[in-house]
Amino acid sequence: MNLKYIKNGFFFFSRLLTVVLFIVVIFTGIAIAEDKSDILKIRWVIDEALRMNPELQSAELSWDASKERVPQVRALDDPNLGFTYYGEQTQTRVGEVQAGFTASQKIPFYGKLRLKGEVAESEAQVFGEGYRTLERVVIAKAKSAFYELFWVHKSINIDEENKGLLQRFVKIAEVKYATAKATQQDVLKAQVELSRIVNELITLEQLKETAIARINTLLNRHPDALLGTPEEIDITELTVSLKELYEKAKEISPELSILKYRIERDKAAYELAKKQYFPDFTLGFNYNLINDLPSTVMSSPVGEGRDSYSGTLSMNIPIFQKRKYDAGVREADARLKSSEKAYKNMENMTLFSVKDYHFKVQTAERLVKLYRDSIIPQAEQSLKAAEIGYQAGQVDFLNLIDSQRVLLDFNLAFYRAVADFGINIAGLERVVGVELLKKSQ
Repeated sequence: MNLKYIKNGFFFFSRLLTVVLFIVVIFTGIAIAEDKSDILKIRWVIDEALRMNPELQSAELSWDASKERVPQVRALDDPNLGFTYYGEQTQTRVGEVQAGFTASQKIPFYGKLRLKGEVAESEAQVFGEGYRTLERVVIAKAKSAFYELFWVHKSINIDEENKGLLQRFVKIAEVKYATAKATQQDVLKAQVELSRIVNELITLEQLKETAIARINTLLNRHPDALLGTPEEIDITELTVSLKELYEKAKEISPELSILKYRIERDKAAYELAKKQYFPDFTLGFNYNLINDLPSTVMSSPVGEGRDSYSGTLSMNIPIFQKRKYDAGVREADARLKSSEKAYKNMENMTLFSVKDYHFKVQTAERLVKLYRDSIIPQAEQSLKAAEIGYQAGQVDFLNLIDSQRVLLDFNLAFYRAVADFGINIAGLERVVGVELLKKSQ
């Protein structure tokens, strides 16, 4: 009996333990998910900006609208239908004309509709490349905003750590002052330095709110919407050479592509302007309703009461408006040459931007490596030695504070270089028109 009771108790306890563990696992998973949701990922910011940015959506709709112009300009004008009623009926040999119907269709000279379509197609491509340009701009803005927020978060963390370090220095100085091993000036210096850090933290909190609002605006969210802590960034070396970047920019830069399609549009418009010297034609058809002749009229061998019809062909005479068409050709030619010059200017500006951003990326990359591998480790060792020396009475407090301030400045400069690397890579990608460091994001 006792054995059975023990088995039942053990079974009950094992079931209860299973339920408890299940609940713990569930809540642990929820907690982990919540922790993960607090991490702001740069890829999410980019994807959300591309999906929700209203300016980009507007550009896409404008592109869609421009594509709908192509079938419209390629189509013939609507045919004209007419009806004529004769109030005072006109007498003819075959009878009285009671009413008439007319139909006509304007047909442009050969090639005009095709050229109009080419103009509209090129214009649609201009809108398409404008959308691509804005897309690259939005991506660059999203990345830049993320890197700025990343830098602000890191700066706040560094200042918080230094705030704690200075508070420890204040206590050390106070203890040494109480034992007459330090002057009151050491305590005051530490307190002043602590106040400076607190002031910097206030400024950084303001910059943080601005960076959050900037990202939210790009994402079409309320400026006060919450964002998580930016994920850690791994600096990846840029392996694409400057020569390759020049070639990529010439080939796929959306800003250059806009001007390429404008040149194509203006070439077609120039050819269309020269076509205006040629006439357009109008084909017409007339049909008249004839009543039977009255008996008082001599009969016609043609036949009484037979309806009549006729066809017409007409055209405009453009030679009388030659000055107008000459002006149109000169206008189209000037627009074409203007687009060609604009393309050359944009090409020069694009290559300059590639060179400029490439130099900035290399500079930031070198600074990151220098701070990370050399300067910061040396500054940390210097601070440790200064703190030990101060406690032993071998180093004055000014040197200790200077060592702390130098390490603080180097840490801030390191993360500023990391953020600058990402921002300049984003600018370079915007100019070239393609993502360069996919693995780093």
